[in-house]
Amino acid sequence: MPGLGTLSVFITGAKSDFTNKMIAPPTPVIQFVTNETDANGLLDYLSATTGASKYEVTEALDYFCDTIKKELTDYSTVKINYIGTLIVDASGKINFKQEALPATFLQPVFAERVIHPDAEHQILVGDKETTNTVMTDFFSETPEVKNRWWIWAIILGVIGLLTLIIYFTELHGTSSFGNAIKI
Repeated sequence: MPGLGTLSVFITGAKSDFTNKMIAPPTPVIQFVTNETDANGLLDYLSATTGASKYEVTEALDYFCDTIKKELTDYSTVKINYIGTLIVDASGKINFKQEALPATFLQPVFAERVIHPDAEHQILVGDKETTNTVMTDFFSETPEVKNRWWIWAIILGVIGLLTLIIYFTELHGTSSFGNAIKI
């Protein structure tokens, strides 16, 4: 907008709400800056869509911007239909308040996550490309559990043998199999 600044439209990304299984749509945000940008792209677009010459479109845009400037000095607010309102604050700075879009344009959509366990797709692991099935096989390999029951049998046998040796050595040579005469 020659003499005023630049209105730019930015599109915010869609927002996902996994708990409610909804995706909110992307929303346009209109931003106003007082720095002017080159209006040739806008003039070419207006000329192509209206069929008027570039000179006529330039004159019409200049008249439109001059009208807005005059209204801003007289009333300090100018409403631009379907876009928003330009407001001059106490310090003389021009601010912009965007008009809200109708709710029908911003309806969220239902989105349920679908998992295809048999689908194969490419994934990047480190610097190598592989597939999800190869990685599933890699991580599902369980180490072989070795059967070592014989170690416990040997330990229990040694404990039993030590118990017998201690028992027989504590008797100091006397017989443990029946009555014996002690001298």
